[in-house]
Amino acid sequence: MRILAVLVLCFSVWQPALALEALDGRLIIDNEGGLADRHVNRVISELEIGLAALQTLGIRLRTDKFPITVTLKTGRGISRSYHGRGPIVLHRIESKRSPIVHELTHMLAGYTRANGHWTTEGFASHMQDRHGGDIAYPTRRMPYELMRVILDNNAALPMIEVMKDRRRETYFGKRNLWHRFLAYAQSSSFSTYLIDTYGIQKFIAIYNQAYEDQDFQAAFGKSGPALVADWQSHVRAQTLNLRRARRVYRNIREYTR
Repeated sequence: MRILAVLVLCFSVWQPALALEALDGRLIIDNEGGLADRHVNRVISELEIGLAALQTLGIRLRTDKFPITVTLKTGRGISRSYHGRGPIVLHRIESKRSPIVHELTHMLAGYTRANGHWTTEGFASHMQDRHGGDIAYPTRRMPYELMRVILDNNAALPMIEVMKDRRRETYFGKRNLWHRFLAYAQSSSFSTYLIDTYGIQKFIAIYNQAYEDQDFQAAFGKSGPALVADWQSHVRAQTLNLRRARRVYRNIREYTR
């Protein structure tokens, strides 16, 4: 009996912590990084806010993804959701720079890698900026400010080519981190402009489709190039405080050289 008691005690000490269920079992929180309860609870709260925001927009959600596993890690790694296939892996939680709502949006709104990335990445960043508490990559709640700095520095990638990029073969890949940042930031700003100007339902009409299949004329009454020109004119015409955006732009430029 004494030996059995020792074995039971050892098992109870060394077994991993059980995953935490949240949102009525729709989320499974795996605190792999051993974060304090306050950080775990904040992540759960952000996920609840993000889910509520998506439901309010009337988007057809991928409820077949439930339960979604959300793995919490420490450090400055790259958060991801594997193109919406899951699981969600989150870093930078303690510094409140984790794209929690962004990755949840990938999971629930849909993400077809073969169709391209500008609407999926742009919409996820838009949701993070508008509804997330964390200030996350790429736009840090500055979709127009950062775009204005990009334009002022003549650094913008050709947006139509960004919109045609599929399977991360060109701008969205990791071979050139500067181009990757620009593709993300431009897609975020352009998506935000389309949603702000025309409404979420018209944006959803072209969401997660290949560029060749996106009927801009039917959705917005204008061609893709015309919409890009309107967006850039809109960004240039605004009165914006660019101090923080210039600093972020400069820091990312130096980091990616």
